Amino acid sequence: MTEQDGVKRSIIISLGLHLVVGVVLLVGMDFQAPKRPSQPASIIEATMIDSGMMAQQAKQLDAMRAERAQAQAAEESQAAAAAVAEAKAAQQAAEQAQTQAAAQTAAQEKAVATAQAAAKAEQQKVAEQQAAAQQKQAAQAKAAADAKAAADAKAAAATQAAEAKAISDAKALAAKKLADEKAVADAQAKKQADAKAQEAKKAADAKAAADAEAKKVADAKAQEAKKAADAKAAADAKAQEVKKAAEAKAAADAKAVEAKKAADAKAVADAKAAEVKKVADAKAAEAKKVADAKAAADAKAAKAAADAKAAASSQALKDLEAMMGDDAGKSSAPAAPSQGEIDQARAMIQQAVERHFQVSSTMQGKQCVVNVRLANDGLVLQVGDGSGDNAVCQAGIVAIRKASPLPMPKNPELIKQIQNLNLTLKPRI
Repeated sequence: MTEQDGVKRSIIISLGLHLVVGVVLLVGMDFQAPKRPSQPASIIEATMIDSGMMAQQAKQLDAMRAERAQAQAAEESQAAAAAVAEAKAAQQAAEQAQTQAAAQTAAQEKAVATAQAAAKAEQQKVAEQQAAAQQKQAAQAKAAADAKAAADAKAAAATQAAEAKAISDAKALAAKKLADEKAVADAQAKKQADAKAQEAKKAADAKAAADAEAKKVADAKAQEAKKAADAKAAADAKAQEVKKAAEAKAAADAKAVEAKKAADAKAVADAKAAEVKKVADAKAAEAKKVADAKAAADAKAAKAAADAKAAASSQALKDLEAMMGDDAGKSSAPAAPSQGEIDQARAMIQQAVERHFQVSSTMQGKQCVVNVRLANDGLVLQVGDGSGDNAVCQAGIVAIRKASPLPMPKNPELIKQIQNLNLTLKPRI
């Protein structure tokens, strides 16, 4: 650095200092310590509310509520459709099980009918065989009876012939003897008349004795014939009784066999029916168990999704309401609410009530105006009878009571504006 440069630098510094002193004098700057005010300053907190932002937030709030209502309606519709589908599936399963059971029952009835027809044919065959055997036995018994009767008749005829011959011989002998005695008597003449009379008398006695003997023989023969006839009648009666007993025993045996076959067939049919019913019941129980498990899982998943969505929506709504309430509460001197704020508060209450509003197709085009008195926290103190359609008014009163406590703003002035309000309820169908 040269000596000339040092001089220039000193001149520049001097000019700068003079310039600073001149500026200070010109603006009158006070370098003394600042004085404290005699009275403490009051702090006023004020919040600038942007009405446009408030309107936008209210619209956003309405949109969220409408979305949540639509979501709830869609969930209820899906739940109802799922319930209908499950009921329809259960009904179809039951109908299919009934059809299968009916087919199995028809097959069993057909098998039972076939078995019964076979049993009946077998019984008919056995009956025919028994009838043929009985006819054969009857023919044999008749032939034996005929042979016995012929033998008895032949024996009786032979006995009668022998007896007749004996009688005839005895008569011939007696006649010959009488002829001989008569010839002797004729030959001896009158001398032997007394002897002849005596001989005649003896012959008469002999004849009487022969007649008595013949009668005795005839009586004995008749007695024997009677005994034989009685014995034959007793034998025939005994044979008839034996035959009747055999027929009765055969009929009882056939009836017992038929009853046993019918009982066996019924037991088989009952066992098959019980088995089929057991299988059908097991299938139905398994199908119901699967359907219940699926329904429970679906309901659990749907409820979890609905809860999560409702929680998110509710949290968002609370955040928005808190933000709006905080904004209103920060004002130390709340101003009178505007008509827009009153309308928004009324809209919140209206939407809360409409979520519980049960409508039907008969309410279309009708409405009801209901007066409501509210506490500061939204508790419903009084509900009017309503003016309008009776059904709509009744449904509206029920919805208002169900929705209590109703959402309320934080601004006390705004609360005063809506504590006594008339709600116009129009069913949206």
